[in-house]
Amino acid sequence: MFNKEPQKINPNDSGIDFSKSEKIRKHFKNEKTNLYSEIIPGPVVGDELILYVDSKRLKNLIELQQEKLLVDIEKNTKIKLKKLNIQVDNNQQ
Repeated sequence: MFNKEPQKINPNDSGIDFSKSEKIRKHFKNEKTNLYSEIIPGPVVGDELILYVDSKRLKNLIELQQEKLLVDIEKNTKIKLKKLNIQVDNNQQ
């Protein structure tokens, strides 16, 4: 009735995939365009990448180019994402 074997606990139950986040961070670091240098990539949660930006102007610009960024990330890192979650840094809100 009771299972006496110990259960293995998954330490990453939050849904954050750190290996994907690291690949995307390396891609952003290697890319030499101004847009990539102004974006700080955050974690990948499920199929969503969180991006941190410094200004609302940059947030709006990225929202307009969201599909282009998703295709570029998929092409260079082989990671398929569904959407971007763009957040403005706390001190700039």
